Amino acid sequence: MTTDSTPGRFPEERRLATVLFADIKGFTALAEQLDFETVSDMIKDIWSRLDKVICEQGGYIDKHLGDGIMALWGAPFAGENDAEQAVAAGLNLQRALDEFCKGTEIPGAEALKLRVGINSGPVFAGYVGTRNEYTVIGDTVNVAARLEQIAEPGTVVIGESTLRLVRGNFRVRRLEPTKVKGKTEQVQPYTVEGVLASPGRIRYQSADSLVTVMVGRDSELERLRLLYSMAFDADRPVMGMLSGDVGSGKSRLMMEFGNKLEDAGENVNILSTRGLAQAARVPFYLWRVLIRNRFGVREEDPAATVKDKITRAVDSVWDAGLPGSKVEVTEILGQMIGLHGDANFSSEDTLNRVFTMTRELLRRLSMRRRLILLFDDMQWADRESLSLLSYLVNTHKPPMQMLVIGAARPDFLKNQIQWRNISRVIDLAPIYFKAEMVKLAYPDLKDTPASVLEEIGLRAEGNPYFLEEIVKSLVKNGLLDQKLSAQEIQNRMLSQIPESLRATLQARLDSLTREARTVALLASVVGRIFWVGAVLEAARSAPLPGSVPMLNVPEPVAVRFVQDGLRQLVRAEMAFPRSGSQFSDEQEYIFKNTYLRDVAYSMIPNRNRAMFHKAVADWLKRKNDPAFQAMAYEHDRNSKLTTGSLPALQ
Repeated sequence: MTTDSTPGRFPEERRLATVLFADIKGFTALAEQLDFETVSDMIKDIWSRLDKVICEQGGYIDKHLGDGIMALWGAPFAGENDAEQAVAAGLNLQRALDEFCKGTEIPGAEALKLRVGINSGPVFAGYVGTRNEYTVIGDTVNVAARLEQIAEPGTVVIGESTLRLVRGNFRVRRLEPTKVKGKTEQVQPYTVEGVLASPGRIRYQSADSLVTVMVGRDSELERLRLLYSMAFDADRPVMGMLSGDVGSGKSRLMMEFGNKLEDAGENVNILSTRGLAQAARVPFYLWRVLIRNRFGVREEDPAATVKDKITRAVDSVWDAGLPGSKVEVTEILGQMIGLHGDANFSSEDTLNRVFTMTRELLRRLSMRRRLILLFDDMQWADRESLSLLSYLVNTHKPPMQMLVIGAARPDFLKNQIQWRNISRVIDLAPIYFKAEMVKLAYPDLKDTPASVLEEIGLRAEGNPYFLEEIVKSLVKNGLLDQKLSAQEIQNRMLSQIPESLRATLQARLDSLTREARTVALLASVVGRIFWVGAVLEAARSAPLPGSVPMLNVPEPVAVRFVQDGLRQLVRAEMAFPRSGSQFSDEQEYIFKNTYLRDVAYSMIPNRNRAMFHKAVADWLKRKNDPAFQAMAYEHDRNSKLTTGSLPALQ
């Protein structure tokens, strides 16, 4: 990320963001004792280290505040795990300052400590001041600053909203609720004590304390069971690949498959790993996680402990007479998991040795128990991890029995067709949840009115992740425990977007080109169903902040801009053309799901919405059908609203 704040470079929008404040405790007192040039050199050195951490974790440096800093995730652009990146950055900032303190010769600098506060929530992103600087404002920012102020030196404190987005990834300790300036209610803070040790198996984060049952995937489970039988009747590895959109249930399906094998008493050894977007360039990252899991290595283990664990694990399987020495395989595994820092894997001979030794280790493991490897989120896998996995699946001698199950988004198989050729692909179709299926999936909702369950199922739109996040949101807000009518609960669902779901969809919108993103936001004003003419009318009515103004450009240029954006939305599978449009002369489109439309609409500043709704209303009024005259009336009404509510259009 860059710190450039060129006016107009980023769009002015309402966004979901994670805000980090950090302050160096003890710096002011130390600076008073030192020459000002020494102070200048010291602060430059410190910020060069801390800024690097923030940028490596995908953050945007909003501003430096002398001995403090403010950084953003989710603005100006969003990633799919912004809150996780921000918390990881907070921990890494602590380590970076500690390393500086240990290495500096400046007297008294060893006592410097960092306080970090992090909070997530809605913000308005835009430009302020005479220098037109890009920043974010809102209650989320104020609370993040207060959390930094109450943090003990050397700690990272997060708010409850951030905890909900990172739960299951970090060790946290609940602090006493505290009163902060500007808030009528107390804030619940948490201290982050470290990263959770890598799990030995893929975890599924269910809806807090709710019992959850997987539904609608019986046929996919049966296909995995057939692959299992095939793998252990063969003398070479067999691979299956789960392919599905975000939230289609790939991780849950792998977890349930493993659980069913163990429940049936199968003698299996299941090892799992998953790709991370931020580790896509770390050589052998997927295998690093898998090996650490298998050998019980923790991130905080000293190097000597790690080496001892690896040595003992290799001793248990590396019988005399096997190819290569135990010393060699121990050294190779140590390199793969980063025991000796960043290893050099550029040599072909080195890679061949890594591949050979890893296969032999897995072969020996497979001779003791049936070996199953689970690779989740392969779309983020590093090149070396994929090369090793391909080698294992394609190498037939010596004989080896092993089942590999991978999971990735559809684009992975489109871009790397070889994986479709070497694996049996299982495409995960949407699951359309009826009320009884929702009740079966969440037994604790058995007393919830059927109309509410039906609405939950409809809002999920075939996506198990959407279903989970909707239920989490209802539970978190206590709506299912309150004496609310079914209609009141339904109204709440329509007006509230679960935070984690909003973060995911915001990241998808930010991944688009400027044309496609602009068209998506303008189309959201029209509704879930929209038309080219209506989007073009909105585009020409007023400039959307951060987009190309269409007001005075020639008609062909404006049409081409909108059409290019629509084509990209279709390629990204965020919107689809519909046949049989109600307007004979207009191409009709529909957003892939209601939440995508809602998130796009929620990002538009209130002051712009009125103009866009007015333009869409004027366009609809020119149509003869009475139904569209009624729609025009609704858009006219929404053009007079100044709140951030989401009009239910189409």
